[in-house]
Amino acid sequence: MSLPLSARKNNLVRVRIRMCLAKSVGLALLIYSPLVFANWPFASPDPRIGYAEDHLIVKFHQSRAEAFAGVHRTNVLDDLSRELKEPSVEVVDAFPESPAPLNKVDFRRFKFLRLKPPAKPHDIMQRLKNHPLVEYVELDHVGTGGGTVPNDPNYGSQWHLPKIAAPNAWDITTGSSSVIVAVLDTGLNNSDGEFTGRTVAGYDFVNNDSDPADDHGHGTAGAGVIAANANNGVLVAGVDWKCKVMPIKVLDANNSGFYSWWAAGLDWAVAHGCKVANLSGGGGSSDTTLSQSILNAIANGVIFVTITHNDGSGTIRFPGSLTNCITLGATDAQDRRSLFSNYGPQIDLVAPGTNIYTVYYTGGLTYWWGTSFAAPQASGVAALLASLKPNITHEQVQTLLCAGAEDQVGDASDTPGFDNFYGWGRLNAYNTLLLAQTQVTAIRSNNDVTLSWRSPANAASKKPYRIQFANSASGPWTTLGTSSNFTYGATNSSWRDNGSETGGLPALYRFYRLRIVSQ
Repeated sequence: MSLPLSARKNNLVRVRIRMCLAKSVGLALLIYSPLVFANWPFASPDPRIGYAEDHLIVKFHQSRAEAFAGVHRTNVLDDLSRELKEPSVEVVDAFPESPAPLNKVDFRRFKFLRLKPPAKPHDIMQRLKNHPLVEYVELDHVGTGGGTVPNDPNYGSQWHLPKIAAPNAWDITTGSSSVIVAVLDTGLNNSDGEFTGRTVAGYDFVNNDSDPADDHGHGTAGAGVIAANANNGVLVAGVDWKCKVMPIKVLDANNSGFYSWWAAGLDWAVAHGCKVANLSGGGGSSDTTLSQSILNAIANGVIFVTITHNDGSGTIRFPGSLTNCITLGATDAQDRRSLFSNYGPQIDLVAPGTNIYTVYYTGGLTYWWGTSFAAPQASGVAALLASLKPNITHEQVQTLLCAGAEDQVGDASDTPGFDNFYGWGRLNAYNTLLLAQTQVTAIRSNNDVTLSWRSPANAASKKPYRIQFANSASGPWTTLGTSSNFTYGATNSSWRDNGSETGGLPALYRFYRLRIVSQ
C-alpha cells in the first residue's frame, strides 16, 4: 500500500512483533504464441532522443484480451495486431520468459508495439489510447546509470564504510546468505573472485539471454559496494558480507536502458525471490509500466532502493521521484551534499557518493562518483536488516533508515528534521540496526513505571520513539505524540509513566508499545 509523502514521513514501525507477508495469487489465461525473440528486437536506447522511436509499450485490458485470445487460439499476437487496425503496428512479446513460459502469452504483463516506418510514436499513441482492448499505451523512455569515474584515482580508500558506521553494524550482523539482492544495472563480472559463492542466477534484458555479463562496469561497481566478499584479505569489503547477488542487466554498454528493461528486470527479480532491489539509474520522464512494477515489488515484500541522480538540480529523476521508493542522494567525505546530487521533496536520505573505492569489471579496483554508489550502501543495510527480520517490509526499512540517519551533519542546508537536500540525514548502518533490535524492559515501583531500552547515540536529537498505552492487550491504544518523560542517554533511553500523561496509573495492568518514527 503506497503512502503519500506527508504520511510516509510519519510512517510507524512496531518493534518486536512478528511480521507476516500475504501474497495474493491470481489466475490468468495463457495462450500459445509462436513469437519468441532470442534477442532484444528493437534498436538500442539513445539518451539523446530520450525514448524509443521504433516501438511503444502497451498494456492490454487483461479480461478483454483473454476473451479475445479465447476466440483466436493460434497466432494470437498476429490477430491482435490486425485488431488494432493500424497497418504499421505489430504486437510483440519481447520478454516471454518473464515470468511466463516461452510459448505463452501472459496478458497480466505489458507488451510492445513494433512501429514500421513511417509510423511516429506520438501519432500511434494518440490513435490507440481509446481502443477498447488497450488499457494504456506509452513511450518507452530511456534512462541512464548514475555513476561517473573521477579523474583522480588516488584519493582515499573505502572511507564510506566507517562514515556510515558499518564496523559497528557488523558487530550486530554481517548478513545472511538467505537474503537475495537484485542489482538492476549493467550486469556483473567476477574476474577477481569478490563475488565467488555470492551470486544466484540473473538475466540480461538488454540482449534477452541468461548471461548478465557486465560490459560497462557500473553494475559490478555497485554490486561491490553492496556485497563484495569481506574479511577474506582480498581487495575490498561490501556492506553485507553474506547476502546473495542477483545480477539483472537492464543497462547497456553505454550505461543506458529502456524503462521496459527495468520493469521486466524487476518483475523477473521479484518472481525469482529477491528481497532487496537496487536500481542505480533514472530518467527524465515518469512511466506507468515501471511504476506498476515497483509497486508490485513493494506489495510482494521487496525493498526497492534507487537514486536522485546526478544533474545537480532540484528535480529528482524517475523513479526516484516516486514517494514509494527509498531514494538516496550523495554526500562527500565532509558530509556535504555532493554538488552533482539531485535534491527535492522525494529524497529520503543521503549516503557517501564521492571517491567510492570498489570493484572494477575488468579486474582490480577503481574509484567512482555518483548517487549510484550511495544507493547500494542503503541496499546493503536493507539486506542486513532483512537478515535480522526476514519478513521486514519496504515501508519498515524506509522508516528505520530515515530514523537512524545522522541529521545536521552537513552544511547549513542540512536543517533539523527533514529537508529537501539531505532528506532525514546521512545513512548510519549501526543506528538503523540498533533501532530494528529495540527491546524494552519495564520496572514498576509504587508510584510509576519506567520503560528502558538500548538506543543509538543520536536518539536525543532525532527523538525517534513514540509511546502507546492501553489498559487491555487488545486495546484501544492511545499514542502520545510528544512526551516530556523521555530520558535520552548515550547508549540507552527510557520513558517514565508517572500518570501525568496517561491519566493516572491503573490499579492492576497497563500495556505499552514502543514505536519508531522518522522524526
